[in-house]
Amino acid sequence: MENRRVSSSNIFAKECIVSALLQLIEKKPLSTITISELCEKAGVSRMTFYRNYGSKEDVFDKNLQDIVEQYKRDDIFHEKEGIYYDKRHMIHYFQYLYRYKDFMRGLISCGFGALFMEKLNQFILEKWKDYADIYTLTAFSGALFNLFHLWSTNHYEENIEILAEKMEQIFYQKETAPVNG
Repeated sequence: MENRRVSSSNIFAKECIVSALLQLIEKKPLSTITISELCEKAGVSRMTFYRNYGSKEDVFDKNLQDIVEQYKRDDIFHEKEGIYYDKRHMIHYFQYLYRYKDFMRGLISCGFGALFMEKLNQFILEKWKDYADIYTLTAFSGALFNLFHLWSTNHYEENIEILAEKMEQIFYQKETAPVNG
């Protein structure tokens, strides 16, 4: 019982730290935010911060890793039904990331988009390696990242189904295009 209480309080502390960091980066650059300021805003001690993170940047890395791991568990198409670019998969992807829209916006605005891209590549390559070659899957990851980035920049105005259809159309055309030669 004690471990569960420590675990839930640790999860709460991490959520407070992430939330505080997102609030602070809305007001000033990440490089000017101090650990003390972050801890004060989060309502946690420096010891609690350093028990969970090594730096401000580590907050993004570890939270993104948690989001990706949860996506893997949440992936309702874990059995690899369909193909990586089909509309069902794309809707799931965009709906899932929309839940974390504030964190993702903060991550990208602080210059950690490459970290997201790296984790997205790893996931796509791992899950779909039997369905397409590494170049196609890497291009697909790049398209997913860029479409999400544009969608977030436009304040999520576009309907998720339309985004999913765009991705499906692009990659379906690639798969069925005649080879010239």
